[in-house]
Amino acid sequence: MNQLALDRDRRAMRLAILASREARKIARPNPWVGAVFVAADGRVSSGSTRPPGGDHAEVVARDRAKFDLRGSTLYVTLEPCSHHGKTPPCAEMLIREGVSRVVIGSLDPDERVSGMGIKVLQEAGVQVEIGLLASEIKADLAPYLVHRQLGRPFTFLKVAATLDGYIAARDGSSKWITSGASREEVARLRAYADAIITGAGTVRSDDPSMRAHGLEDKSPRRIVLGQIPESARILPARAYSGDISELMTSLADEGVVVAMVEAGAKVAKSYLDAGLIDQINLFLAPKFIGGTDGIKIFDGVGAGSIAEAFDFEIAYSRRWGPDIELILRSKWLANFIGDEEAEKS
Repeated sequence: MNQLALDRDRRAMRLAILASREARKIARPNPWVGAVFVAADGRVSSGSTRPPGGDHAEVVARDRAKFDLRGSTLYVTLEPCSHHGKTPPCAEMLIREGVSRVVIGSLDPDERVSGMGIKVLQEAGVQVEIGLLASEIKADLAPYLVHRQLGRPFTFLKVAATLDGYIAARDGSSKWITSGASREEVARLRAYADAIITGAGTVRSDDPSMRAHGLEDKSPRRIVLGQIPESARILPARAYSGDISELMTSLADEGVVVAMVEAGAKVAKSYLDAGLIDQINLFLAPKFIGGTDGIKIFDGVGAGSIAEAFDFEIAYSRRWGPDIELILRSKWLANFIGDEEAEKS
Protein backbone atom coordinates (compact mmCIF):
# COMPACT_ATOMS: atom_id res chain seq x y z
CA MET A 1 0.00 0.00 0.00
CA ASN A 2 1.39 3.42 -0.92
CA GLN A 3 1.70 6.21 1.63
CA LEU A 4 -1.18 8.22 0.19
CA ALA A 5 -3.57 5.28 0.53
CA LEU A 6 -2.31 4.50 4.05
CA ASP A 7 -2.82 8.11 5.14
CA ARG A 8 -6.35 8.00 3.72
CA ASP A 9 -7.08 4.81 5.65
CA ARG A 10 -5.74 6.30 8.88
CA ARG A 11 -7.88 9.43 8.54
CA ALA A 12 -10.99 7.32 8.05
CA MET A 13 -10.17 5.05 11.00
CA ARG A 14 -9.59 8.06 13.24
CA LEU A 15 -13.09 9.24 12.34
CA ALA A 16 -14.32 5.81 13.46
CA ILE A 17 -12.40 6.16 16.74
CA LEU A 18 -13.98 9.57 17.38
CA ALA A 19 -17.42 8.10 16.67
CA SER A 20 -16.78 5.21 19.09
CA ARG A 21 -16.09 7.63 21.95
CA GLU A 22 -19.62 9.02 21.63
CA ALA A 23 -20.90 5.62 22.77
CA ARG A 24 -18.42 4.99 25.57
CA LYS A 25 -20.92 5.43 28.38
CA ILE A 26 -24.19 4.39 26.77
CA ALA A 27 -23.08 1.12 25.12
CA ARG A 28 -21.81 -0.82 28.15
CA PRO A 29 -21.74 -3.71 28.85
CA ASN A 30 -21.49 -3.96 25.05
CA PRO A 31 -18.40 -2.57 23.30
CA TRP A 32 -18.43 1.06 22.21
CA VAL A 33 -17.69 0.83 18.50
CA GLY A 34 -17.32 3.40 15.75
CA ALA A 35 -17.92 2.71 12.05
CA VAL A 36 -17.29 4.80 8.94
CA PHE A 37 -18.34 3.94 5.39
CA VAL A 38 -16.35 5.63 2.62
CA ALA A 39 -17.75 5.51 -0.91
CA ALA A 40 -15.58 5.36 -4.04
CA ASP A 41 -16.25 9.07 -4.64
CA GLY A 42 -15.15 9.96 -1.07
CA ARG A 43 -18.54 10.45 0.54
CA VAL A 44 -18.58 9.42 4.21
CA SER A 45 -21.16 8.11 6.69
CA SER A 46 -20.34 7.40 10.34
CA GLY A 47 -22.10 5.88 13.33
CA SER A 48 -21.56 4.50 16.81
CA THR A 49 -23.11 1.79 18.97
CA ARG A 50 -26.48 2.53 20.55
CA PRO A 51 -27.51 1.42 24.07
CA PRO A 52 -27.90 -2.35 24.70
CA GLY A 53 -30.59 -3.79 22.44
CA GLY A 54 -30.12 -0.97 19.93
CA ASP A 55 -28.31 -0.87 16.62
CA HIS A 56 -24.62 -1.58 16.26
CA ALA A 57 -22.30 1.06 14.83
CA GLU A 58 -22.29 -0.49 11.33
CA VAL A 59 -26.08 -0.34 11.12
CA VAL A 60 -26.23 3.26 12.38
CA ALA A 61 -23.64 4.31 9.79
CA ARG A 62 -25.52 2.42 7.04
CA ASP A 63 -28.83 4.07 7.91
CA ARG A 64 -27.21 7.51 7.84
CA ALA A 65 -25.54 6.96 4.47
CA LYS A 66 -26.82 9.08 1.57
CA PHE A 67 -25.14 6.83 -0.95
CA ASP A 68 -25.19 3.22 -2.17
CA LEU A 69 -22.81 1.13 -0.06
CA ARG A 70 -21.96 -1.20 -2.95
CA GLY A 71 -18.21 -1.09 -3.53
CA SER A 72 -17.57 1.05 -0.43
CA THR A 73 -14.98 0.54 2.32
CA LEU A 74 -15.98 0.16 5.96
CA TYR A 75 -13.61 1.29 8.70
CA VAL A 76 -14.68 -0.17 12.04
CA THR A 77 -12.90 -0.15 15.39
CA LEU A 78 -13.94 -3.69 16.39
CA GLU A 79 -14.58 -6.85 14.40
CA PRO A 80 -18.17 -6.97 13.06
CA CYS A 81 -20.38 -9.51 14.83
CA SER A 82 -21.42 -12.73 13.10
CA HIS A 83 -24.01 -14.10 15.53
CA HIS A 84 -27.70 -13.51 16.15
CA GLY A 85 -28.17 -11.74 19.49
CA LYS A 86 -30.51 -8.86 20.26
CA THR A 87 -29.65 -7.60 16.77
CA PRO A 88 -28.91 -9.40 13.47
CA PRO A 89 -25.29 -10.12 12.46
CA CYS A 90 -23.46 -7.09 11.08
CA ALA A 91 -21.14 -9.22 8.92
CA GLU A 92 -24.12 -10.59 6.95
CA MET A 93 -25.54 -7.08 6.52
CA LEU A 94 -22.22 -5.88 5.06
CA ILE A 95 -22.26 -8.73 2.55
CA ARG A 96 -25.85 -7.96 1.51
CA GLU A 97 -25.00 -4.29 1.04
CA GLY A 98 -22.11 -5.17 -1.28
CA VAL A 99 -19.33 -3.63 0.81
CA SER A 100 -16.09 -4.60 -0.93
CA ARG A 101 -13.49 -3.90 1.78
CA VAL A 102 -13.56 -3.90 5.58
CA VAL A 103 -10.73 -2.41 7.64
CA ILE A 104 -10.85 -3.55 11.28
CA GLY A 105 -8.96 -2.00 14.17
CA SER A 106 -9.12 -4.83 16.69
CA LEU A 107 -10.36 -8.41 16.90
CA ASP A 108 -13.30 -9.05 19.24
CA PRO A 109 -12.37 -11.42 22.12
CA ASP A 110 -16.03 -12.26 22.77
CA GLU A 111 -16.29 -16.02 22.23
CA ARG A 112 -19.42 -15.51 20.10
CA VAL A 113 -17.39 -13.48 17.61
CA SER A 114 -13.64 -14.04 18.03
CA GLY A 115 -12.60 -14.25 14.39
CA MET A 116 -15.92 -15.55 13.07
CA GLY A 117 -16.95 -12.14 11.75
CA ILE A 118 -13.77 -11.96 9.71
CA LYS A 119 -14.22 -15.53 8.45
CA VAL A 120 -17.78 -14.84 7.26
CA LEU A 121 -16.66 -11.74 5.38
CA GLN A 122 -13.67 -13.40 3.76
CA GLU A 123 -15.67 -16.44 2.66
CA ALA A 124 -18.05 -14.03 0.91
CA GLY A 125 -15.15 -12.48 -0.99
CA VAL A 126 -14.90 -9.28 1.04
CA GLN A 127 -11.36 -7.93 1.39
CA VAL A 128 -10.53 -7.74 5.10
CA GLU A 129 -7.60 -5.93 6.72
CA ILE A 130 -6.89 -6.03 10.45
CA GLY A 131 -4.88 -3.89 12.87
CA LEU A 132 -4.99 -0.33 11.59
CA LEU A 133 -4.36 2.00 14.58
CA ALA A 134 -4.73 -1.09 16.76
CA SER A 135 -2.88 0.27 19.79
CA GLU A 136 -5.00 3.42 19.96
CA ILE A 137 -8.21 1.44 19.54
CA LYS A 138 -7.25 -1.21 22.10
CA ALA A 139 -6.41 1.54 24.61
CA ASP A 140 -9.89 2.99 24.12
CA LEU A 141 -11.53 -0.43 24.32
CA ALA A 142 -9.33 -1.72 27.18
CA PRO A 143 -12.25 -2.00 29.68
CA TYR A 144 -14.31 -4.10 27.28
CA LEU A 145 -11.33 -6.24 26.26
CA VAL A 146 -10.38 -6.90 29.91
CA HIS A 147 -13.99 -7.72 30.78
CA ARG A 148 -14.31 -10.26 27.95
CA GLN A 149 -10.85 -11.80 28.22
CA LEU A 150 -10.37 -11.98 31.99
CA GLY A 151 -13.98 -12.26 33.16
CA ARG A 152 -13.71 -9.31 35.54
CA PRO A 153 -14.16 -5.54 35.26
CA PHE A 154 -11.42 -3.24 34.09
CA THR A 155 -10.30 -1.90 37.49
CA PHE A 156 -8.62 1.41 38.13
CA LEU A 157 -7.38 2.79 41.43
CA LYS A 158 -7.80 6.49 42.13
CA VAL A 159 -5.19 7.97 44.47
CA ALA A 160 -4.64 11.53 45.71
CA ALA A 161 -1.20 11.94 47.27
CA THR A 162 1.54 14.35 48.19
CA LEU A 163 4.78 14.36 46.23
CA ASP A 164 6.40 12.22 48.92
CA GLY A 165 3.72 9.56 48.53
CA TYR A 166 1.35 10.19 51.45
CA ILE A 167 -2.45 10.02 51.21
CA ALA A 168 -2.97 11.38 54.72
CA ALA A 169 -1.04 13.06 57.52
CA ARG A 170 -0.17 11.47 60.87
CA ASP A 171 -3.55 12.49 62.35
CA GLY A 172 -5.37 10.83 59.44
CA SER A 173 -6.42 14.09 57.79
CA SER A 174 -6.54 14.04 53.99
CA LYS A 175 -8.89 16.91 53.08
CA TRP A 176 -7.87 18.41 50.84
CA ILE A 177 -4.58 17.10 49.48
CA THR A 178 -5.45 17.98 45.90
CA SER A 179 -7.12 21.01 44.35
CA GLY A 180 -10.72 21.63 43.37
CA ALA A 181 -9.78 21.06 39.74
CA SER A 182 -8.56 17.56 40.59
CA ARG A 183 -11.68 16.82 42.59
CA GLU A 184 -13.85 17.83 39.63
CA GLU A 185 -11.95 15.36 37.47
CA VAL A 186 -12.50 12.64 40.11
CA ALA A 187 -16.25 13.31 39.84
CA ARG A 188 -16.00 12.73 36.09
CA LEU A 189 -14.06 9.52 36.70
CA ARG A 190 -16.83 8.30 39.01
CA ALA A 191 -19.41 9.00 36.31
CA TYR A 192 -17.35 6.89 33.90
CA ALA A 193 -17.31 3.88 36.25
CA ASP A 194 -20.07 1.28 36.57
CA ALA A 195 -19.16 0.58 40.21
CA ILE A 196 -17.09 2.24 42.94
CA ILE A 197 -15.44 0.12 45.60
CA THR A 198 -14.26 1.47 48.93
CA GLY A 199 -13.51 0.17 52.40
CA ALA A 200 -15.53 0.37 55.61
CA GLY A 201 -12.62 2.22 57.24
CA THR A 202 -12.86 5.00 54.67
CA VAL A 203 -16.63 5.19 55.17
CA ARG A 204 -16.21 5.49 58.96
CA SER A 205 -13.40 8.05 58.87
CA ASP A 206 -14.41 10.27 55.93
CA ASP A 207 -18.12 9.47 55.44
CA PRO A 208 -17.90 10.06 51.66
CA SER A 209 -20.92 9.94 49.36
CA MET A 210 -18.85 8.53 46.45
CA ARG A 211 -21.22 10.20 44.00
CA ALA A 212 -20.36 11.95 40.77
CA HIS A 213 -21.10 15.44 42.10
CA GLY A 214 -22.72 17.54 39.41
CA LEU A 215 -23.25 14.32 37.44
CA GLU A 216 -25.55 12.55 39.91
CA ASP A 217 -27.61 10.93 37.17
CA LYS A 218 -24.46 9.04 36.19
CA SER A 219 -23.38 8.01 39.68
CA PRO A 220 -22.35 4.34 39.70
CA ARG A 221 -23.36 1.64 42.15
CA ARG A 222 -21.35 1.73 45.39
CA ILE A 223 -19.78 -1.24 47.17
CA VAL A 224 -18.26 -1.18 50.65
CA LEU A 225 -15.83 -3.85 51.81
CA GLY A 226 -17.14 -4.44 55.32
CA GLN A 227 -20.08 -3.19 57.36
CA ILE A 228 -21.76 0.09 56.49
CA PRO A 229 -22.86 2.42 59.31
CA GLU A 230 -26.61 3.02 59.23
CA SER A 231 -26.28 6.78 58.72
CA ALA A 232 -23.45 6.66 56.16
CA ARG A 233 -23.73 9.13 53.27
CA ILE A 234 -22.64 6.43 50.83
CA LEU A 235 -26.00 4.65 51.20
CA PRO A 236 -27.64 3.10 49.27
CA ALA A 237 -24.67 0.80 48.85
CA ARG A 238 -23.84 -2.89 48.94
CA ALA A 239 -21.81 -4.30 51.83
CA TYR A 240 -19.44 -7.11 50.90
CA SER A 241 -17.28 -9.39 53.03
CA GLY A 242 -15.28 -12.03 51.24
CA ASP A 243 -12.66 -12.65 48.60
CA ILE A 244 -12.20 -9.60 46.36
CA SER A 245 -11.38 -11.75 43.32
CA GLU A 246 -14.75 -13.44 43.67
CA LEU A 247 -16.39 -10.04 44.05
CA MET A 248 -14.86 -8.84 40.79
CA THR A 249 -15.98 -11.95 38.94
CA SER A 250 -19.54 -11.54 40.21
CA LEU A 251 -19.55 -7.87 39.22
CA ALA A 252 -18.48 -8.79 35.69
CA ASP A 253 -21.34 -11.29 35.51
CA GLU A 254 -23.70 -8.47 36.54
CA GLY A 255 -22.52 -6.31 33.62
CA VAL A 256 -19.97 -4.14 35.43
CA VAL A 257 -17.31 -3.35 32.83
CA VAL A 258 -15.46 -0.55 34.67
CA ALA A 259 -14.78 -0.59 38.42
CA MET A 260 -13.17 2.26 40.33
CA VAL A 261 -11.36 1.59 43.61
CA GLU A 262 -11.38 4.70 45.80
CA ALA A 263 -10.27 3.56 49.21
CA GLY A 264 -7.62 3.62 51.89
CA ALA A 265 -4.15 2.14 51.90
CA LYS A 266 -5.16 -1.35 53.09
CA VAL A 267 -7.84 -1.90 50.44
CA ALA A 268 -5.55 -0.45 47.78
CA LYS A 269 -2.81 -2.88 48.78
CA SER A 270 -5.20 -5.84 48.73
CA TYR A 271 -6.10 -5.05 45.12
CA LEU A 272 -2.45 -4.57 44.23
CA ASP A 273 -1.48 -7.91 45.83
CA ALA A 274 -4.31 -9.70 44.02
CA GLY A 275 -3.17 -8.40 40.63
CA LEU A 276 -6.53 -6.73 40.06
CA ILE A 277 -5.36 -3.20 39.26
CA ASP A 278 -5.24 -2.45 35.54
CA GLN A 279 -4.69 1.28 35.87
CA ILE A 280 -3.84 3.84 38.55
CA ASN A 281 -5.03 7.43 38.27
CA LEU A 282 -2.51 9.09 40.57
CA PHE A 283 -3.23 12.72 41.46
CA LEU A 284 -0.10 14.36 42.88
CA ALA A 285 -0.31 17.64 44.76
CA PRO A 286 2.77 19.88 45.13
CA LYS A 287 2.89 19.23 48.88
CA PHE A 288 5.15 17.28 51.24
CA ILE A 289 4.20 15.67 54.54
CA GLY A 290 7.85 15.22 55.42
CA GLY A 291 9.10 12.61 57.84
CA THR A 292 8.01 8.98 58.00
CA ASP A 293 4.80 8.93 60.01
CA GLY A 294 2.04 9.76 57.53
CA ILE A 295 -0.15 7.22 55.69
CA LYS A 296 1.38 5.94 52.48
CA ILE A 297 -0.51 4.98 49.30
CA PHE A 298 -0.25 1.27 50.12
CA ASP A 299 -0.25 -0.31 53.59
CA GLY A 300 1.26 -3.72 54.24
CA VAL A 301 4.34 -5.74 53.42
CA GLY A 302 6.03 -4.37 50.34
CA ALA A 303 8.34 -5.89 47.76
CA GLY A 304 11.50 -7.37 49.22
CA SER A 305 13.63 -6.06 46.38
CA ILE A 306 13.39 -3.86 43.32
CA ALA A 307 13.19 -7.02 41.22
CA GLU A 308 9.95 -7.89 43.04
CA ALA A 309 8.42 -4.41 42.68
CA PHE A 310 4.98 -4.00 41.13
CA ASP A 311 5.60 -2.83 37.59
CA PHE A 312 3.53 -0.09 35.92
CA GLU A 313 4.03 2.11 32.89
CA ILE A 314 3.24 5.83 32.65
CA ALA A 315 0.74 6.07 29.79
CA TYR A 316 0.34 9.87 29.92
CA SER A 317 -0.09 12.78 32.31
CA ARG A 318 -2.46 15.72 32.73
CA ARG A 319 -2.50 18.97 34.71
CA TRP A 320 -5.43 19.90 36.96
CA GLY A 321 -4.76 23.31 38.45
CA PRO A 322 -1.56 22.99 40.51
CA ASP A 323 -1.72 19.17 40.47
CA ILE A 324 -0.46 16.52 38.08
CA GLU A 325 -2.39 13.37 37.27
CA LEU A 326 -0.32 10.38 36.18
CA ILE A 327 -2.16 7.61 34.36
CA LEU A 328 -0.30 4.38 35.06
CA ARG A 329 -1.08 1.13 33.26
CA SER A 330 -0.16 -2.27 34.61
CA LYS A 331 2.71 -3.75 32.66
CA TRP A 332 0.60 -6.57 31.26
CA LEU A 333 -2.05 -4.12 30.05
CA ALA A 334 0.56 -1.84 28.48
CA ASN A 335 2.05 -4.84 26.66
CA PHE A 336 -1.40 -6.02 25.57
CA ILE A 337 -2.34 -2.62 24.16
CA GLY A 338 1.00 -2.23 22.42
CA ASP A 339 1.35 -5.69 20.87
CA GLU A 340 -0.04 -7.10 17.64
CA GLU A 341 0.27 -3.71 15.96
CA ALA A 342 -0.25 -4.56 12.33
CA GLU A 343 0.34 -1.14 10.81
CA LYS A 344 3.75 0.41 10.36
CA SER A 345 3.88 3.97 11.61
